[in-house]
Amino acid sequence: MLDLRACRRSAPRTALAALALAGLAAGSASCGFMRSLVGANTVNLDKADVKSMSVDIRRDQKTICPRQPVQMAVFMDVVLEGESQPKSFETWQGQQGVNKNDKLDFADFAFHSPQGQFDESGWFVPNRDLLVTAGTEFELTTAYKRRPDKFTFRLTFKPDYQCIDGGGLQGDDGSAGVAGNPGQNGERGGDGSDNVAGGHGADGTAGSNGGSGTDGAPGPSLQVYVTMVKTPFYDRLAAVKIAGAVDDFLLFPPEQKVIIFARGGNGGAGGSGGTGGRGGDGGSGNPGGNGGRGGAGGVGGSGGNGGPGGAITMTFDSHFADLAHAVQLDVSGGQAGAPGNPGPGGSGGSAGSGRGNGTMGSSGSSGQSGAAGAAGRNGPNGTANVHPGNVADQFGGLPAVTILES
Repeated sequence: MLDLRACRRSAPRTALAALALAGLAAGSASCGFMRSLVGANTVNLDKADVKSMSVDIRRDQKTICPRQPVQMAVFMDVVLEGESQPKSFETWQGQQGVNKNDKLDFADFAFHSPQGQFDESGWFVPNRDLLVTAGTEFELTTAYKRRPDKFTFRLTFKPDYQCIDGGGLQGDDGSAGVAGNPGQNGERGGDGSDNVAGGHGADGTAGSNGGSGTDGAPGPSLQVYVTMVKTPFYDRLAAVKIAGAVDDFLLFPPEQKVIIFARGGNGGAGGSGGTGGRGGDGGSGNPGGNGGRGGAGGVGGSGGNGGPGGAITMTFDSHFADLAHAVQLDVSGGQAGAPGNPGPGGSGGSAGSGRGNGTMGSSGSSGQSGAAGAAGRNGPNGTANVHPGNVADQFGGLPAVTILES
């Protein structure tokens, strides 16, 4: 019998379970074959002889943006068990769902950085605080778990700010309305005795209406300050300090545009109307009973209104007039919540059959569909005020950041 315990490493459980049944039925499935089928047959290094190892990040530009994850890349020349010549391998690239066959497994390596965290797929998620690395390089350490004494690598990467495109906050979105309950099905009509009409099926009841979505929350109030600075790695960067409902600090090349937003929250969608109940079947008799009518579908709920946009006051350094155009402000109102879908009408009940020479009853008619709900309204835009001023006191004392005067 196939022992699945040896096949579980890196392979999805559901896929293994399905393949295990096929393997047991055929009597010839192997762990390697099964893991290859699900794209999880990574290189087994348990008894391998590692000849060399190197480490890098999977990014053409060898810098790290504090708000953009980057995946590690490990390369090895390895003599596998039972072989005489070394082969070159590397860790797989991408997210969990990619094909990992004949790739090194990230589980064989340990990663560490004081400026961020690593996940099980080798992705480094940097600390979002730009001030943490404004004057310090990112330090990433990689060790081969079986031989950390021989294969441990420490790499450093300067920060870059190409991924910085904005900041701010949006008001909370409204919640969706609760869907209506289906109507109750009608009861079947009773059978009639000879020469007595069968009972008619009862009508189904109407589905209940969907609930309304709630309104989006208002956008926040923010104070924004903009100037030019230098850091140990860059002679000229635009800097933005955000205060108020959210506190943030941004650095970016001055030719790059960023957006600070204080949008209203989107309205919640209306709930769908409930389905009408099915009509009851007519009873058998002479003649047969009529089927009951289907219940009407419920009305869809109304969408919630978008929240009003927030308020942003931006002060840019009067020494750098161009900064007024480098930072855009978005105080849009939230989007209207979508209307709830109409509930379908219930189906009509079946006609009762006739006995003897009796005629068959009539089928019940289907219930009408409910109406769609009404859409919410878009929220009104907020206010944005931009003016020059003295912002030096807002940027004083920041680590590794020096404000420019011209």
